[in-house]
Amino acid sequence: MCKEGKIKILEDAAKNYFEVWNSQDLKALEGTFIAENAYLRDWDIEKKGTKEVVAANGGIFKAVPKIKITVEKLHPNPTGMSIACEILVHLNDDNKTVLKVVDVIEMSDEGKIKAVRAYKG
Repeated sequence: MCKEGKIKILEDAAKNYFEVWNSQDLKALEGTFIAENAYLRDWDIEKKGTKEVVAANGGIFKAVPKIKITVEKLHPNPTGMSIACEILVHLNDDNKTVLKVVDVIEMSDEGKIKAVRAYKG
């Protein structure tokens, strides 16, 4: 695969993931991940297995029902199948809380997510 093609796959898959995440559609969200062994880690949780990762996101949606993400900048890895995503997580709470986060997303060659590692700061 050429470098430009890989970068397009990474960027398109990341944009799709955040669109699906914002929809809070767990079935669609599951479809963005590899079949079985996805991994999620952030500052509060660590989950292994696609069903567990999706369930953890469902817990976030239940706890913070108005949560939304906006993508600020994408940084695709030119030599590997990963992308760093600068995002803002809008809790849409009474305090108008916005978290600055970087998601490092590792993907399969087909653009399915293998792992999401989220860093707040």
